[in-house]
Amino acid sequence: METDHPSRKLFAGEIQEENPDIRAKLELLNLLEHASSDVIWIMDLQLRTVYMSPSVEKNLGYTIEEYIKMPLSERLPRESYELTQKIMLTKILPVVKGEKPDTGEPIVYEMLHKHKGGKLAWGEVSINFLRNNKGEITSILGITRNIHDRKTAQLALTESREQYRQLVEKSPDWIWETDADNRLTYINTAPEKVLGIPASDLIGRTPFDFSDQEAVENEKALFENIRKAGLPFSGFLQVIRDRYGRLVYLDVSANPSFDKNGKLTGYRGVGRNVTEKQTALRKLERLENFKNFILGLPLFALIELDDSMEIIEWSAAATHIFGYDRNSAMVENLFLSLWEPARRKSIVATIKRKVKSPEARTIESSNIRKDGTLIRCRWFIDSRFDAMGKFSGAVFIIHEVTDSYRMEHVNDGFDSLTKAAGIEVFFTDLKLNLTYVSEYLCDFAGKSSDRLTGQNARKFFDSSSFKMIAEQGVSFAKRNLKWSDSVRFSITGEGWNQRKLEVSGLSDSSGKLSGYIFLLMSTR
Repeated sequence: METDHPSRKLFAGEIQEENPDIRAKLELLNLLEHASSDVIWIMDLQLRTVYMSPSVEKNLGYTIEEYIKMPLSERLPRESYELTQKIMLTKILPVVKGEKPDTGEPIVYEMLHKHKGGKLAWGEVSINFLRNNKGEITSILGITRNIHDRKTAQLALTESREQYRQLVEKSPDWIWETDADNRLTYINTAPEKVLGIPASDLIGRTPFDFSDQEAVENEKALFENIRKAGLPFSGFLQVIRDRYGRLVYLDVSANPSFDKNGKLTGYRGVGRNVTEKQTALRKLERLENFKNFILGLPLFALIELDDSMEIIEWSAAATHIFGYDRNSAMVENLFLSLWEPARRKSIVATIKRKVKSPEARTIESSNIRKDGTLIRCRWFIDSRFDAMGKFSGAVFIIHEVTDSYRMEHVNDGFDSLTKAAGIEVFFTDLKLNLTYVSEYLCDFAGKSSDRLTGQNARKFFDSSSFKMIAEQGVSFAKRNLKWSDSVRFSITGEGWNQRKLEVSGLSDSSGKLSGYIFLLMSTR
């Protein structure tokens, strides 16, 4: 029985001797002991515990005797003990001493208590004062309620909310809410980095206030249809402008909110910055268009290889240059067949080698057509490597330079021949503008071929000689006849030298007159 507790007998005796007026309160206390799970305790004015209800064992694992004997510093963890001392010094003792008035309101605070099993338990402490019939404070009445489960849940909820808040605020995505008028009521700080406007200044504005002017009308119309239907949406692409006028692409998803009557109150959503993705897609689209453009060019071939050196792309121009149709080239994997046997090993090594210099990626080589003829091609090689540095394929753009290659060799031979014979040579078009100047004549003039090409032949003869050339030499050449005579010539236009000149016609591949050949020889 609870009347057998020593603390009960001691306290009851003290009450009868010192304050018989609170016996009725003691009887009420007896009832509370059985009905309440709260721990009820009483301290005297020396802050000694003189009463503890049996529920202390249920809540903290200690018997009444064990708990009363324990000093306050052992009952509580350090933070709770310091809090209790502060409450005693600032709120309880000043009232007991009459330094502060007793308002009648309980002093309520929360703190941790030590459980006998070693755990810590949350309790809500409520303190009032007990008085005698003279109104003097004689004791301190306390009720400690077990709020561990509630407090733990509150702390977990608070922590969860804080984690959610931090997650939302630190998220790179735009997290927002709007009202029924589509005006922002909340937005996190993510847009600040893009728009340069504090999040607080965005409240009250609509998401479309920042849309690109060319896209805003279509975006508004599309969203209005969704809003009228009260539907959730995702994949809504919004195009906005940042503070520098640059385009930013947002992939927006949102769910509608409704009141208890089913009326739409706004939307909650997330906007993900997909600018890099959109830029990459547009770049890929441009590359595809460029690739298709290259594939359609008649003069430049495109060949693409995978990491196994097998052909995965073969343009129409590749068929024109090498003679193999697309299906044959890809199915039979004829890439190495385009190269002379002695060159095949080195070209594979060149393709798979990492180089930075553009010159190292451009080669000129002899290649073999389907019919076996040798042709000359200039190759631009773009080798690809994955993140680990492993070869992943290559793209080639090829230009056939057989004719120009042959012409260079013909010109080289022609220059050598004319130089050995001491003959100065230049070609002109039908208007007598120079189109080719021999190396020997360039050396003699001390000028490069580029500086002389394009000038009119009139400049290099005196007026009487040029008149003779224009009236007789050109006339003969037009009739496929050779004309020769002595003329006065100077590459600088000064100090005329007497030379023997031969003029003949120059025909194109169809036999049509395309210009004239001038051969200058010394008269000695």
